[in-house]
Amino acid sequence: MYMEIVDRAVFTCDDCGASAPSFGIEYDTLGYPVCPRCETAVGPLARRRLGEKSATAR
Repeated sequence: MYMEIVDRAVFTCDDCGASAPSFGIEYDTLGYPVCPRCETAVGPLARRRLGEKSATAR
């Protein structure tokens, strides 16, 4: 018998280092993942806390 191997995607925050399964991650309006611990949106243009206005919206 062989054991089934299931790889699951894991999100890791660059700011605080938190890790979570990707199915439990929320996304901002631009589609970037938001860290569940520090609420930082992670992406090339999204280095901000959830709820803050982006640099272009200021």
